[in-house]
Amino acid sequence: MPSLILPEARTNYINNEPSTKHQLGEVLRRTTNASEEDTKTVRTIRGLVLDCCQQWGIGHGGSALGMAPLTTALWRHILRYDPATPNWADRDRFVLSNGHVGLLQYIMLHLAGYEAWTMEQLKGYGHPTALDFESLTKTHPEIEFDGLDMSTGPLGQGVANAVGMAIANMNLRKTFNRDGFEVVRSRIYCTTGDACLQEGPALEAISLAGRLQLDNLILIYDNNGIQSDGPISLTFDEDVNSKMRACGWYVMEIRDGNSNVTAIRSALEHAQDSVGRPIFINIKTIIGIDTTLAGTCKAHHTAFGEENIESCKKLWGLDATKTHDVPDDIREYWADMPRIGMQIKNDWECLLDKYAEKYPELAEEFRERINEMPSLAWKQALLDFKASAKPLPIRQASAEVYDYLWDTVPFLAGSADLSEPNFTLRVAKTAFGPPNPDNANTSYTGRYIHYGTREHGMMAIANGIAAYQKGTFIPITATFAMFQLYGASAIRMGALSKLQVIHIGTHDSIAEGACGPSHQPVEVINLFRSTPDLLHIRPGDAEEAVGAWMMALGFQGPSVIGLNRHAVPLLSGTSRDKMQHGAYVIHEDAAYKVTLISTGGDLYRAVEAAGLLKESGVSARVVSMPCMRRFEQQDEAYQREILPWDGRPVVSFEAMSTHGWAKYASASIGQLTFGTTVQADAVYPHFKMTSEHIFERVMVYLEDLEGKNAHLVPWKNI
Repeated sequence: MPSLILPEARTNYINNEPSTKHQLGEVLRRTTNASEEDTKTVRTIRGLVLDCCQQWGIGHGGSALGMAPLTTALWRHILRYDPATPNWADRDRFVLSNGHVGLLQYIMLHLAGYEAWTMEQLKGYGHPTALDFESLTKTHPEIEFDGLDMSTGPLGQGVANAVGMAIANMNLRKTFNRDGFEVVRSRIYCTTGDACLQEGPALEAISLAGRLQLDNLILIYDNNGIQSDGPISLTFDEDVNSKMRACGWYVMEIRDGNSNVTAIRSALEHAQDSVGRPIFINIKTIIGIDTTLAGTCKAHHTAFGEENIESCKKLWGLDATKTHDVPDDIREYWADMPRIGMQIKNDWECLLDKYAEKYPELAEEFRERINEMPSLAWKQALLDFKASAKPLPIRQASAEVYDYLWDTVPFLAGSADLSEPNFTLRVAKTAFGPPNPDNANTSYTGRYIHYGTREHGMMAIANGIAAYQKGTFIPITATFAMFQLYGASAIRMGALSKLQVIHIGTHDSIAEGACGPSHQPVEVINLFRSTPDLLHIRPGDAEEAVGAWMMALGFQGPSVIGLNRHAVPLLSGTSRDKMQHGAYVIHEDAAYKVTLISTGGDLYRAVEAAGLLKESGVSARVVSMPCMRRFEQQDEAYQREILPWDGRPVVSFEAMSTHGWAKYASASIGQLTFGTTVQADAVYPHFKMTSEHIFERVMVYLEDLEGKNAHLVPWKNI
């Protein structure tokens, strides 16, 4: 029986074109024995894996041993990359969704000639202090290091990241490629283990990728049948191949992935010819192959021991007396990869020069998009934008800015089946995807993605779009603020990776109303405010909505913009420029007795409450704080100018959890319970948070203080 199992030849059910260009017999005839150099490369990689896991007594080596033939085929024969230019725009992207196998990727980067990935770096893998925190060989890949296209770790997200990269790549292909000028020909390769195929974001993304017919995406399954707890049969007995076919994928299977590099290479070459379907290659491997732990969960994460190392190296024909050894003939076999990579890149640059002669305007735009120097035209556009003076829901005010910027900024936006309430399709936009009889305005050049009800997948896909090439696209996701919790792990990974994604969360308070407490995110805001390297922005009116986009577009990382659904007035004193400091005074009174701080759709109630206090003889200042993190980044002098520490009370008001306000306020008014199911207009009166109620609560608080220094009295909810 052949090692490479291919499905019967079938036609693409959408466009009636053949699914592949090559005859299947030709592919099968190529499945001869692997070259001696490839076989020895596999053994060398496996020796390095054992040494690196043993050196500090820790490491994820089991899957790396099993996947060595796969990575040999990929990195030596398939991937297009230039080690001297790690961020070359048209390189193939590689995503390790089973990120615990990072050691294997580091070894491949070392063999391929990436300058940063020295043998000394490999010797630092698993080091107790990561070589004084300077090691590149982290347990899981981190995107800031050369040759690593994605930070992965939480299982399943890498699959979704790869789908995002494939979307970005496909849009660029269809936007810029012309006959004879394939300036974008790169593909996306992603590896997955058993566990990733059980995770929600991966399954959501797999479904969407099939629907979008992303034939530039190759997903490779390391099918070793083992998870941390034991055999996958404990929890998982699906027919994965049939499931992938049902999702619209072209499926191949390799029954011997432990040694047959040529079969894997043939499958990968065949995958490059697929038309109209993403490709899934199911490769059967043995975790911890040839060790005494082979085929068991104990091989997942361990040092294999000196006896295993000695016996395996002898079995593989390696010198058991040496550690971290790459034989000279294997060094020589891989030594020309930098030269090959440079030639591939140089050929592409020559093609791009000829492209520029024939299509000068397209070439100029293309170069601007891919050279990590995004246009800053949005800055002047937002300075010129006139905010609506009439009362508007802030989600609508924000949408007007977003629509205004659509032709200026390379957004790749979408909603999780909530385009209308998210206000992301108020102005018609071409949807991304293949021709669709249900939506004539659909094209791969479109920049609006219908994600369906796939929040976690959407946010992880957006990370992949952002990571594809810095500045080429700015992805936008949209859903109700409450449902951003589904994708919180992906938002966190975006922050960790410093990926510029804008996450819109509408209906961001108890004022959501009739859908009830299940849809009212009273606590969610605190998660995002506390996440490092993430901006949570809650604009208070149409003017601040402009400022929110200025802040998000100017930040090299993810932002969450919280938007209310009820109409609010344009407030006197709000400023798109001043809000870039995170907090600022919108109503000043030199004789103030109390400062009120508020955010978002609650801000106007604080302003009204200040007016009521004034009428009662209590002067009040009002501070808008749309972004706590940005305020925290200001110097102490500015912070004390906005919030003087002079003993006079500071009261925060936000119809959310009051958690976190104690660092700024002496007392807080907020939501101490979940919300309720009533019409939106009845929510604030029910919870005693109208302007009148704020006024009354503040008056009682001031009376109870009896003139004491408010900052020497413990913070409390009032």
